[in-house]
Amino acid sequence: MDPLRQAEARTYNRARRRLGLVSSLVSLAALVAIAAAAGQIGGWWTLVLLGPGLWLLELPTGYAGYHLSKRHGLSRQNTRGWAVDRLKGGLVGAVLGGLAVVAVIACQRQWPDGWVLAAWLAAVAFTALLAVIWPILLLPIFLRSEPLRDGRLAAEMWRTAEAAGVRVREIRLLRMGEKTAAANAMVAGLGPTLRIYVGDTLAEAKDEAEEQALARTRVVLAHELGHHVHRDVWRLLAVSAVVSAAGMAGAYLAVRAFAPDGPGHLTALPALALGYAAGSLIVSPLAAAYSRRRERAADRYAVALTGEGETFARAIERLVRQNLAELWPPRLRHLLTASHPASGERIAAARGTPPARQELDWLSGTSRR
Repeated sequence: MDPLRQAEARTYNRARRRLGLVSSLVSLAALVAIAAAAGQIGGWWTLVLLGPGLWLLELPTGYAGYHLSKRHGLSRQNTRGWAVDRLKGGLVGAVLGGLAVVAVIACQRQWPDGWVLAAWLAAVAFTALLAVIWPILLLPIFLRSEPLRDGRLAAEMWRTAEAAGVRVREIRLLRMGEKTAAANAMVAGLGPTLRIYVGDTLAEAKDEAEEQALARTRVVLAHELGHHVHRDVWRLLAVSAVVSAAGMAGAYLAVRAFAPDGPGHLTALPALALGYAAGSLIVSPLAAAYSRRRERAADRYAVALTGEGETFARAIERLVRQNLAELWPPRLRHLLTASHPASGERIAAARGTPPARQELDWLSGTSRR
């Protein structure tokens, strides 16, 4: 790995984490203030501050994050494009948030004492519905995609899916390159909407032979097929339900303790949001650890299916360079929040090499920068 590129990655990710921390602290302080004032300002003003108010409050750090990404060569958007996407995100959030507000208020008024169970069941069903509609209704709002056209890449992708014994409904090329230089692939959807997406930035071969690009894309697809074979969408929906249950428990306690007018009123929403965030935060490290476990299983599947451990390792190395990721991110934060194993760990596992000194130091918490 290029040490200068890794130095840039550490600089970039350190700045990105600081922006995220500032954004979280500002939003938390605003949420506490809204909760404290909810009884005086009334329900409708509470709703306005929670929705458009918090969205506007997060714009400065969002814009700073965009410029940071632009400065390091990741974002390919102009300011107008970023603003349009931000507005789209706000509108989508307003619609989904509005549905959630209506549902939780209805549950609270129908079952003043047992609303939390009904709200949790509604949240689980809503999450599953979002998983179904995401690739056909929500993803196209932000990124264009198209069926993978016939050619060597498509033939290689379908051959890999056939080798995995997976009946893939559709493999689509995601036009990521219009907005970012980063690369990715993913399994999205549920049941009839399940699709595999390959980013065009992943498949491009600017500085390597076409055969290398095809091999890299093949092993990354094999990783995504591993998620499908292991039914990870369903597994992670179950984990999401557990996190939601903890969040709802926190919301129930917070509404009882701090909502000025009790459940069933708009003034209860800030307390509910604070309690939900606190409850889900407590169990989120366990969810992150489980997600990393599923990613390791998908990595092993990709290497076993293709028999190309070295190709997979080089694919991760390229993704690290292209996405400006850190081989060894800050250990504690990684353990608490990361959904994927450290890239250095994935590379070593794919090659089947014994842990290097840097990996041992990182795992023991004694790494030095």
